[in-house]
Amino acid sequence: MSTWASSGNYDPTAISTFLQTGADYYLVAQAHAHGQVVVSHEIPSNSTKRIKIPDACIGVSVKVMSPYEMLRAEKARFVLGS
Repeated sequence: MSTWASSGNYDPTAISTFLQTGADYYLVAQAHAHGQVVVSHEIPSNSTKRIKIPDACIGVSVKVMSPYEMLRAEKARFVLGS
């Protein structure tokens, strides 16, 4: 993850924030290591000021989808009780 982030066109502050805050970095790294899919409300961005989860996923070939896509894929049903 750190090699990918550093090799991109991101600002040093964006790279530092992404790698030090932990949650986003860890989420993508974990999915990459175990062949999992990341579910996120974020959308990819062309900004160099912030590394978003979908950008990191795309960068390291991890599948990413929105919560709505995941619910459709899992055929989730929400049934109100009577």
